[in-house]
Amino acid sequence: MKKLNKMTPQKITFTVTKFIDSLNATHEPILLDVEAEEGAEERDCFPVVQKKVEKEGGRMIMGWQIWQFKDLYIEAECHAVWEDKNEDLHDITPKPESVKKILFVEDSNLIYDDKQIENIILNTSNNKLVDDLIEVSHAIFKFDNKGIRAETYNLSDILNSEQVDYKTYLWTMREMITSILQNKGSRNSKCPCNSGKKFIECHRKGFETKIKLDL
Repeated sequence: MKKLNKMTPQKITFTVTKFIDSLNATHEPILLDVEAEEGAEERDCFPVVQKKVEKEGGRMIMGWQIWQFKDLYIEAECHAVWEDKNEDLHDITPKPESVKKILFVEDSNLIYDDKQIENIILNTSNNKLVDDLIEVSHAIFKFDNKGIRAETYNLSDILNSEQVDYKTYLWTMREMITSILQNKGSRNSKCPCNSGKKFIECHRKGFETKIKLDL
């Protein structure tokens, strides 16, 4: 999937502060250097930190990693960091090369039980395509975590053909929306499918109905 170039907020603005306050986390936000553990996988924070604890002691600290995409939205991603024996925090999970620091908010309310925790996204613009991104991201999370799917590593082993088609639709829509936003577009931008039509008149048709399907 095409990735949005999300960044660590460069400034703790009023908007960022209000968003963090809305998380009701138990601690104040702090900046942490990225100290990637050798051989670790990007976005694999929980096993990375667990392995570190087993090897060197300390403990896992749960919280939220705060991302910002231009002036379009702010996102809180559930994240784990390593606390060493001196109670200092370290972000040891690899990031994209451009990310040198993260904004981390420790939250003792979070409990890791080997299940996904949904990201929280706030639209900070007037671009309604961001709302579409939020909706499709929520639909993907809901689909992937329904029933036994929440505990299944390879969903292709248990999905029927209708469910496969729906998951493909959701990922295709997120890919298209991501591509348009990356190019500073909106619902009225040309559809990435190269039909020549506006996205809102092409692949977005029927979106409100399809996004609410419960398969």
